[in-house]
Amino acid sequence: MFDDDLTNVVLNVHRRGAEATSRLANHPLTRAYLEAGLRILRREFSPEAAGNDERFQRPLATLTRETVITEVASGPPELPRHGTVGSFRDRWTYFPDYVSDLARYVLRTDRMPWDARLAEQAEAALDGDDFAGAVHEVAFRRMTIAIRSTTLRFRYSAIALALHDGQLYQAMAAVYDDVTGIWERLLTSVLSARGLSLRPGVTVRDLAVLLTAVNEGLAFRVASVPDHAVLDESARRGLLGTAALALFTGSVDTGDGAALEEVANRIAGLTP
Repeated sequence: MFDDDLTNVVLNVHRRGAEATSRLANHPLTRAYLEAGLRILRREFSPEAAGNDERFQRPLATLTRETVITEVASGPPELPRHGTVGSFRDRWTYFPDYVSDLARYVLRTDRMPWDARLAEQAEAALDGDDFAGAVHEVAFRRMTIAIRSTTLRFRYSAIALALHDGQLYQAMAAVYDDVTGIWERLLTSVLSARGLSLRPGVTVRDLAVLLTAVNEGLAFRVASVPDHAVLDESARRGLLGTAALALFTGSVDTGDGAALEEVANRIAGLTP
């Protein structure tokens, strides 16, 4: 279940020498502590938790060294279930170091696998006979994943944390770069398969960044104020699909070789 390398995810766990650092970072107990923190975050930031307590609580109020050590006992059978203050401090002398590593762990493990899996499924769907329908379906699934993510609110809290944590900032940037790369490769494949090219001044990377930003923005809106206009579950349609189609139709060169600005002026009736 847990077979990925954490050496580049857990940056505050270190020893003298790369081999020793890798061994500690990938130790099952290190994973157990991070998974324990992830479970705590999911409970704290879940919609159910917010609805059961109307009092204002400080973000990450339930995340302490003691609660993490206790939570280890509730972990999966393939991980150690006995944590101690000593073994915790052996990895993170200061608790903020653990929070920083946990944020990186959440970003890496709770976001990228879903994007990679969905992009893989989308490539075949977007090569079919109903391109617009496939775009809506892929966008609907991506928005559903984002909205149902119990760590979504934590990811936005991590943005504030990153302002004071250079390592976390770099980790967040790396994750977003990787996620953008996933969709950039999908878009490149789709355009190539259909023999299409983009208008001058627009790159595939631009589209991937825009689509990722729209998805995050809409998910944040729903997390803040539930808005059924964003996602219609009965029709399996949503605003992300509409945005994706609008970006696609506007950015693909239809043969005139005109830049977006030229097309916009033409549509506005300013140029022939």
